[in-house]
Amino acid sequence: MNKQMILATCLILTPHLANAANEPAATEKPMVHDGDASNTGINKRDRDDNTLTPMDQMNNPSDLKITQEIRQALMKGEFSMDAKNIKVITRNGTVTLRGPVKTAAEVEKISVLVKAMPGIKSIDNQLQVK
Repeated sequence: MNKQMILATCLILTPHLANAANEPAATEKPMVHDGDASNTGINKRDRDDNTLTPMDQMNNPSDLKITQEIRQALMKGEFSMDAKNIKVITRNGTVTLRGPVKTAAEVEKISVLVKAMPGIKSIDNQLQVK
């Protein structure tokens, strides 16, 4: 084909290709949302000045060590991926645990694990069962 024929073909097909790019494929399933996937409520709660986030973690050696040991124990333990991803924040020996876990038994198992750790003055357990 010569260059003029290729150019003409491209110009003819361009609008059709643009429309096809904006339409879902015939085999593509529509997305279904079960509930509020935006986490708006959780995000609003986290903007509250009284709610600790990982940015509130103290950087002194003892608090960092406590958080590190808890995190390592969670990774080694038989926990769900949700439980392994909870927020662990240590400030002056006080540990805050936040986030979703699969079961109430997992909340209890994490509580027992953390209470057994040395150097912890108190625990603020804010874990929630999904």
